[in-house]
Amino acid sequence: MKLLLIESVPGQAHEIRDNLLAEGHDVVTCHDDHGGPCRGTDHHDSCPLGEHVDLAIVTRTGGSGHTLHEMGGVCAQRHRVPSIEIDPANVVDELPSVGVASALAARKVDAGYAMAVRQELGEMPALVHVDRHVDRIHVLVQIPASLAVPAKVSHTADRARAAVRRHDPYSSVVDISVTTYPDPE
Repeated sequence: MKLLLIESVPGQAHEIRDNLLAEGHDVVTCHDDHGGPCRGTDHHDSCPLGEHVDLAIVTRTGGSGHTLHEMGGVCAQRHRVPSIEIDPANVVDELPSVGVASALAARKVDAGYAMAVRQELGEMPALVHVDRHVDRIHVLVQIPASLAVPAKVSHTADRARAAVRRHDPYSSVVDISVTTYPDPE
């Protein structure tokens, strides 16, 4: 997995980073060579969020407030990257499995896309399922068979795509599939 490690205090997550690397993960950070919170300030193409990131891990000591060094967490949320926060002093308790943590965080991100589509479709009795992939967002919208006329299907797909674009302006590819389910009797 490609993981974005964000430290609220520089240097507090060295042990976490070493453990993640030992597990075979690709670990990237936002901080620049001078200790600043954003490597993209000087060179925007240096931002790790210019490419797919599977999970952002924000480390913060329990009870402490947010710091400027966590700015990458804000960017990760804007890019709809699944994120978790952990206390570097309690890693054993809070990060038992990066795979499990990533799956749970990704579910929340996918649910956000689905909610945006459902809100756009309003009263239409649609079922919405979203999968975020490395190179695209795939949205499956299921509508009642009685609504499956070509113009309605096309309009539904256009509205769903527009909702995803408003929710996530950074995704390069948005695939929309519209299928039907049987009308209730």
